[in-house]
Amino acid sequence: MPQRREILVNQAKTLRELSRACSLIPMLLAAPAWAQSDTPAQAAPQESSTEQSGIADIVVTANRRSENLQRVPATVAAITGDALQARGIVSASDLGGSLPNVRVNSPFSQTQPNFTIRGIGVANEFNSNAQSPIGVYFDEVYQGFRPSHGAALYDLERIEVLKGPQGTLYGRNTTGGAINLISRRPDLKGSNGYVTGSYGNYDAYMLQGAVEQTLVEDKLGVRLAMTRTKRNGFIKNAGPENGFPGVAGNKDFQAEDNIAGRATLRYKPTDNLDITLRGYFAYSDPIGSGGVPYLIGPGQTDLVGYSRANLGRREVITPGQGKFITKSQGVQARIDWTLGDVVVTSVSGYDKDNYNLSFDFDGSPTSIGQYRDSRSSFYGLNQDIHLTYDGNGFNLIAGIYAGKQRVRTFQDLLYFGFLNDFAGPNQFNPGGLFFSGPGAPPATAVSTASGYTQKQTSFAAYAEAKIDVTDKFNVTIGGRITRDKVTFTDYYSLLRDSSFNPALYAYTSGRTMPGIGILTGALSPELEQTATKPTGRIILSYDVTDSSLFYASYSRGYRSGSYNGSSPVASPNGVGPEYVDAFEAGFKSRFLDNRLQLNGAIFYSKYSGQQVQEVANGAAFIRSLDGRLYGGELELTAQPVDDFRVVAAIGYLNTRYKGDQFLAPGDPRATDPRGVALGGNEFPFAPQVTASIAPEWTVLHTANDSKLILSAEAQYQSRQWFDFFNDRQAVGPIRNGQKAYTLVNGRISYAAEHYTIAGFVKNAFNKYYGAYAINTESFGGNFFVPGPPRTYGIEATFRF
Repeated sequence: MPQRREILVNQAKTLRELSRACSLIPMLLAAPAWAQSDTPAQAAPQESSTEQSGIADIVVTANRRSENLQRVPATVAAITGDALQARGIVSASDLGGSLPNVRVNSPFSQTQPNFTIRGIGVANEFNSNAQSPIGVYFDEVYQGFRPSHGAALYDLERIEVLKGPQGTLYGRNTTGGAINLISRRPDLKGSNGYVTGSYGNYDAYMLQGAVEQTLVEDKLGVRLAMTRTKRNGFIKNAGPENGFPGVAGNKDFQAEDNIAGRATLRYKPTDNLDITLRGYFAYSDPIGSGGVPYLIGPGQTDLVGYSRANLGRREVITPGQGKFITKSQGVQARIDWTLGDVVVTSVSGYDKDNYNLSFDFDGSPTSIGQYRDSRSSFYGLNQDIHLTYDGNGFNLIAGIYAGKQRVRTFQDLLYFGFLNDFAGPNQFNPGGLFFSGPGAPPATAVSTASGYTQKQTSFAAYAEAKIDVTDKFNVTIGGRITRDKVTFTDYYSLLRDSSFNPALYAYTSGRTMPGIGILTGALSPELEQTATKPTGRIILSYDVTDSSLFYASYSRGYRSGSYNGSSPVASPNGVGPEYVDAFEAGFKSRFLDNRLQLNGAIFYSKYSGQQVQEVANGAAFIRSLDGRLYGGELELTAQPVDDFRVVAAIGYLNTRYKGDQFLAPGDPRATDPRGVALGGNEFPFAPQVTASIAPEWTVLHTANDSKLILSAEAQYQSRQWFDFFNDRQAVGPIRNGQKAYTLVNGRISYAAEHYTIAGFVKNAFNKYYGAYAINTESFGGNFFVPGPPRTYGIEATFRF
């Protein structure tokens, strides 16, 4: 009770502080302000926004047209390419701590980040066919395959994070928001380029660069960019020294090994026609994430008595852990054709991806839970055509979208593999559940070969108009109609005996092998669902001054239905679409001669049919839950003098599942036959408070305008849960979630006209925390993926 009382007191203090800050808003908005000029969207790498007087403007395309970020009546976070480099953001996970109410977590490699915005995310769903409720776009092309979402974070013009449902202009699977990664393209003026290299502890190195050449001035140009990163693992592989070398050999786990590149050609034959063609590839094959288990058997042992007593918290013996291989390639085309006041834009994209991993999720030398082989292949085709009209007091964007994608997956799963060692060859009695009594064969492992194909087509039409009712008041109203068709076909799960020979189909949609039987009632039809759903938004915006505005909005988001793609013994099941109805009110303001910027928002959302994954005794089920969330955000940027700048943000989030909802029927800890009660639980990966502060100080100017810059950042998050059960199901430490923690980063750099040299440190105080966790207590423990430890190094950039 005292601890609970302390939590309530702290929450009350947080709310009082937010209230006090909001009470200052009218005074701040009344302060004098100067109109701002836009910074060019295609800034060269060597240009720095800090060279402008005061706070520089950022031009974004959040509404599919170029706008000053401060004039967009919605919560949009934008980080320029220069800021990404200056703050040392080189992976998707670096983004999470810098933005309020945004988290990035993953049990796999950096190429597969799981984004959560305002409590809405993919949570603990890890199937390759599951699409995130956070739409990820690469140069406005939708990316449907989650394992490749983190592969494009280099040579970017900016990253835009759109919070809340995006049911009009983006639309597809964006109940939580959208992330748009915008790469640099040739500006058709001269040539430029840069090379950045870094080296740090864990033998980490990064080499990144780009070169741009104008072939015909103002007409034709090309830009080539590439990145290469490699780092030893954060988790020591203690297997070899203990007699378990495994498939990873002597390599440590949670490593990085990535290479990616892109080529961009821009052709502008006339002032009215602008064509951009882009091709890219990415390849990643790090040693996978060797999560650290907490064993829940007597004396913290696993199912056969193994103990981790001689291992540290970043050491594991995991013989079945191997590489996580991701391959991506694709082409894109964008055409902008200006016809007077109308611009017709075509955005096309084709991407092809492959994913292959071996994953030992028990985290021990005992063969308890293994993805011995998991392979997925994906292709996606997207086409969007829209027109934009900017008139006097009336702006319109309208378009159509078509998308098609397919994912095929094969999995070789082995649960309780140690049983095969006791049973002997050619025995079949998975888990001892198939046969019992005198003369029954011994219990064997649950060993399956399974697979499926999921196809999805999506068509949409959308339109949005912005109307200036008066000089200060405008209304934005938009709608979208989307038709999705999802098919789940060619699925099967083939049980094998103790010698891995085919024995029996646990289920199948029709695929069979001669002489292999099917469990009674396990021949299932192929699955299909279609839905035609309207979504949209309305925004009211009022310009208090030339640099301050208020806005209020309602938006509705939609995410298409889905199927569970990973279950060894239970036939696939599906759920229908999920919806979010979101209300938001906010303000944006600049004052004190462009030296101070304060933005804020409050929001409330009703979440219907959230798609969640329940794992029970090795079987995966996809379920849907209802809930609600509300909160607020404040973001401050201050530059009192040209040589000092600070960016700070705080977010508050309150999430709750609706009462009378249950999961895991038959769970031994459940007090209700319907299962574990979830009513009142918080959403996973949704801490109540997130905050950050990042000061930057130019401490020295030389005669040739070189600079010595000191910068730092502190990132805080309060407790977060790892699944929707919170503390009601598990017996291990996962029931406590991840307690509050703070990370501190620092950087010192010397910047001259043609080069920059820097030293950096991340997680300076070496804070140990869980970035991701899965309840695997059916297999004897909790599986934790720790966040990165302290890392440091040096970096140099040369510009030409």
